[in-house]
Amino acid sequence: MALGRNVANYTPPPNVQQMERDLAPLAELLPQTDLSYGEYAPVWGWNVSFVNRLRAAGYSHLPTDAQLAEIRRLSSRLTAVEMLPAIRRCLPQGLTVGRSCFVSENLASACQGWMTGVKRSILKAPYSGSGRGLRLVESSMLAAPDTMSPNLKAWISRCLREQGGVVVEPYYNKVADFALEFVVTPSGVEYLGLSVFVTNGNNVYSFNYIAPQPYLWQKIEKLVPALDRRQLITAVGDELQARLAGHYLGPVGVDMMVVDDSHALAVHPCVEVNVRRTMGELSLHLLPLMADGAEGRFRLLFNKSNAALRREISAMLQPRYDERGGLVGGTRLLTPVADDTSYVAMLEA
Repeated sequence: MALGRNVANYTPPPNVQQMERDLAPLAELLPQTDLSYGEYAPVWGWNVSFVNRLRAAGYSHLPTDAQLAEIRRLSSRLTAVEMLPAIRRCLPQGLTVGRSCFVSENLASACQGWMTGVKRSILKAPYSGSGRGLRLVESSMLAAPDTMSPNLKAWISRCLREQGGVVVEPYYNKVADFALEFVVTPSGVEYLGLSVFVTNGNNVYSFNYIAPQPYLWQKIEKLVPALDRRQLITAVGDELQARLAGHYLGPVGVDMMVVDDSHALAVHPCVEVNVRRTMGELSLHLLPLMADGAEGRFRLLFNKSNAALRREISAMLQPRYDERGGLVGGTRLLTPVADDTSYVAMLEA
């Protein structure tokens, strides 16, 4: 949201500020790293407003204006639009699906003929996430703007004016969400691991599976047996190396999905490129909190009512641990519950 606004002093909505306060202790579960633009490593990512606050607080060795502009450019959904066909060319024909278009001016003329045979489409704001900034539309509307509602027209106009464009993609019948997590270092792009997660009907994050990597890969390869994980990791890593090396340092996650395409399962290998920390990267660091052989889930719980939140938590099974302190069963809270808490993070087994 801050990247989208791109102003020196951005104030997020109250619910986002609440989430930031409540979930701040999750930073303690992340590894300390010097992969930043100096002594201070951000928890989630860089933007102009964040850096302005750090400067005012007396921090130094922060990204320059030119570096921030590069990070913002790479954080646009345009990066995923450009990476998608390049990744697909490196993978076997028929294994993958996916096409997208970044429209910077006339949506109707840009989409004429491009969406032939596609009944529904997704419109995406270049800077948005967690299910926000998405609009599901009938593809016929793209070539006939007069059939759009005034609200949709206004949203598209705002994206074009404030964020430089809008992304258009076919709507796919999603079967599973997953992501490859990497980190960009001064010496290149390193693969961190696979993240398998679940979103709700509005594409909002629900939870991550916490399990050893072989078990997580089985979830995906069971759906698409022909998938060669090494080939996929290499194809995505090479694209990140070509685009991000020398322009960004830190974690980056590439969201993907398994889709039902004409009654056959295929992989969409580049839905989003998150040039920042993600819940998926965080989930990789939670495995040591689990007992050996146990599968867990990392999820967030929200309730505007603190009393109702406490009741939900009290109804959960108490955590059980092995001799090492790994979670065997029940629910372990990862963030505290205070009198004004609305969000809490937890690990379930």
